[in-house]
Amino acid sequence: MNNTATMKAAAAGAPAQESGEIRLVGITKQFGNSYAVRDINLTIPHGSYCCLLGPSGCGKTTILRMIAGHETPTSGEVWIGDQMVVGKPPVERGTAMMFQSYALFPHLSILDNVAFYLKMRGVGKEERRSRAEDMLRRVQLDHFKDRMPAQLSGGQQQRVALARSLITNPKVLLLDEPLSALDEFLRLRMRGELKSLQNELGITFVHVTHTQPEAIALADMVVVMDTGRIDQADTANMIFDKPETPYVARFMGGQNVLTGTVEKGAAGRLRLKTAAGTVIEAASGSAPEGSPLSISVRRDRIDLARKETLPAGAVNALAGRVVATEYQGSYVKVTIDIGSDLFVANVSDSAYFKDPADVGDHVVASWQAETVHLLRKVDSGETGASYLEGGH
Repeated sequence: MNNTATMKAAAAGAPAQESGEIRLVGITKQFGNSYAVRDINLTIPHGSYCCLLGPSGCGKTTILRMIAGHETPTSGEVWIGDQMVVGKPPVERGTAMMFQSYALFPHLSILDNVAFYLKMRGVGKEERRSRAEDMLRRVQLDHFKDRMPAQLSGGQQQRVALARSLITNPKVLLLDEPLSALDEFLRLRMRGELKSLQNELGITFVHVTHTQPEAIALADMVVVMDTGRIDQADTANMIFDKPETPYVARFMGGQNVLTGTVEKGAAGRLRLKTAAGTVIEAASGSAPEGSPLSISVRRDRIDLARKETLPAGAVNALAGRVVATEYQGSYVKVTIDIGSDLFVANVSDSAYFKDPADVGDHVVASWQAETVHLLRKVDSGETGASYLEGGH
């Protein structure tokens, strides 16, 4: 990821002193007796697209505001490039922030909205209007320059807000849930436009979202947060396919989590048994015999068969009753009650409709040992909660 970011920066011609690398060192933000974030350490490489992902109240927007200078850390350091910026006003940080509400001025034309920050910095009228027109061309809205915000659609207003944020040539663009107000069709379109623009500019984007598909689609780096801490920071592929904790596996929505006690297995294989008696084998990995261990299995790698009970000596299989089915177009999400928990299989539409499993049917779910992924934490059953009620 660092190499990718470096190549982007070189392609954009960004000099070393204009680096948009962000380093958070021991960052804590406390409100009274509550912590919004606590002892956060994170490096976001220059030129990368980073998504801060998590449920409401996990601290992601607090981190964004501390990078921007709209909140001051209780303790710790924020570095942008080679500058420690705690105590510096937003205008001196080389950052720009695009707010969820867009915050366009209703009484100003689109051109004057985009030129506003240049006016505040004392740039002459002719120059700022010329630069604003150039920026509107970049977001394909120059033909609307004389319209008022109320005359534009939601997606067009978002692009105006984006142009206004970029007019000052920031090293870092901070985006606070920028797609949440858009309908699904427009959200998908704008997602592509954001990624394309970031690739073109080569600057660092830090994007706050609570939507997993959005983060996976956009980010070079995904930071999954829970209750004021970082649970995992990695590439989108690793976050989805190789989660480190039960929380990340569940939050990303693509994995089932099972917990058991390690038993002696065949050579080269790790075996464990759950409290419900399910025997699980992993193709690789090791753990002390008798120790608790949690594993995850991707939902789209589960096979379903309509059976009442497990065959004798079954490994990597469990029986249950279907309690819900959801058609998702290319697959059907089948939720199975296995007694102690719910287990989900995402079955391809072609496979499912050959022999549909309806609510109430008994099924056996099975998977290959090669699909079993070992987690570094044992599942506690907790799903995470807000440190600060109502925060993001």
